[in-house]
Amino acid sequence: MTQKHIHSGNRHRPLLGVAIFFSLGILINEYISWSFALLAFLVFLFIVMALATQKRKFMATVFLSGSIILLGALFSKGQQTLPKDHIYHVAKYYRKKPVLIEGVIASDVERRNYFRGKKTTFTLQARRVQSPWGWKKKSGRILVNIFCEKHLDFGNYLLLEGKLHKPFEFSKGGKFSYREFLNRKSIKLILSVKKNGYVEIKESNKGNPVRALSLQVKHRLKAILSENFSKNENSIMQAVLLGDRYNIPKQIKELFQISGVAHILAISGLHLGVVAFLMFLVIKILPLPRRWHYFLTICFLVSYAFMTGGRPSVIRATIMAGVFLGSFIMERETESINTLAFAALIILLFNPLNLFDVGFQLSFVSVFAIISFYPKFIGLFSGFLRNHKSKGVNYCIQYFCVSLSAYLGVAGLIAYYFQIVTPVAMIVNLIVVPIISVIVALGMGLLLMGLVWPPLAFVFAVCIKVLLNIMVAFIFLCVKVPGAYFLLEPISRWCVFLYYFLLFLSLYGIKTFSKG
Repeated sequence: MTQKHIHSGNRHRPLLGVAIFFSLGILINEYISWSFALLAFLVFLFIVMALATQKRKFMATVFLSGSIILLGALFSKGQQTLPKDHIYHVAKYYRKKPVLIEGVIASDVERRNYFRGKKTTFTLQARRVQSPWGWKKKSGRILVNIFCEKHLDFGNYLLLEGKLHKPFEFSKGGKFSYREFLNRKSIKLILSVKKNGYVEIKESNKGNPVRALSLQVKHRLKAILSENFSKNENSIMQAVLLGDRYNIPKQIKELFQISGVAHILAISGLHLGVVAFLMFLVIKILPLPRRWHYFLTICFLVSYAFMTGGRPSVIRATIMAGVFLGSFIMERETESINTLAFAALIILLFNPLNLFDVGFQLSFVSVFAIISFYPKFIGLFSGFLRNHKSKGVNYCIQYFCVSLSAYLGVAGLIAYYFQIVTPVAMIVNLIVVPIISVIVALGMGLLLMGLVWPPLAFVFAVCIKVLLNIMVAFIFLCVKVPGAYFLLEPISRWCVFLYYFLLFLSLYGIKTFSKG
């Protein structure tokens, strides 16, 4: 591949512009309250104008860009528009007294620790609500909190009595909004059921059968982990392999957060990358064309997302990995940022409100930073790498450049959302990421053995235990180093914008310097 070809490929990024304009429309919808009909009319008008002015390239581009922006606003408005029978419209009449609601459990049932007791949490798809005039049909998703341990399952048709209320804002001074977090999941109300509140299972198996099978497989995998690990080890492994983080002890969460490696406690692109790499190595043994190797790897990733219960973060990472692998199936030269933009568009088309999800932002910014910054950093070491042929040294330098790129990419967002700067993260990630990659690989082996030959699973478990203890001990020692992390006062969005502006400006200077 010639240098000229690389340069021209880097310039051809149409999907990046589409993703940026579509995201801009989603942002605009948060501040401008236009009706769905008006937005739909404007989208149609701008598309017509783009077609009418296609011979005048500049005007056609302006109208096309405007139509994409308006389309983003339209999708966002559609996501937030509630049907007339939504329970949210009548919730205000029930907030001062208990209400009887019927509905189907539409999510996995989580039994969480709550102070000194247990709390049963799930999403309910509302069906009916009792009113003074009898039972009325209603729709909408509700988060249900039952303040005791209940043995309920996905698909149970329930009759519940509790109090409806809007989600509480637990951190008004911070950047995280619990109400907005639930809103992105199309949940606008919470039903709180007392410890002795009325809960009746009227029917079972009323949920989506595919989703039910997915959760059955996930529960079997959780049982395998519980059989082989202690309580704390099990909580970490469930987060790393299945995406369930709600049982991780608070002190462990805080330790990983202040060290800058909290990302390993969620299934992300890193985890899916390890899984994809392992599966690709196995599939390569088969005498099939190369594109079939990539296709079967994508199929396995989709199956893995299915086995983990289809959590949003897992689906997001699967889409990202699938799009990148799909570009290899096409057997044509691809542009990485263009491919990343395409993955972002797919996710935003499914749910435009993902744009405001911290996990979505961190995932795409970190990958974008690696793609954009890594070549510039590695360029500084180009002379050294040419003169030193040691593969080990070269690997360490390359890996350091990747880690530095990702850290600088997400540092502004982490400072904004979590009010913390973690310089130690660059060093910790150099050690922890390879360890967690091995843990994920061993964990996949453990789950496989747990399904087909349980007595052999303990071999994988022993290795994982050793690595987990080494990893946690290393992180603990690193955060004790003076200057490992700094807590900040809340910062404004303008500070974050300034940070990224100066970062890109500096890296452009690095590029110029490396060329000189």
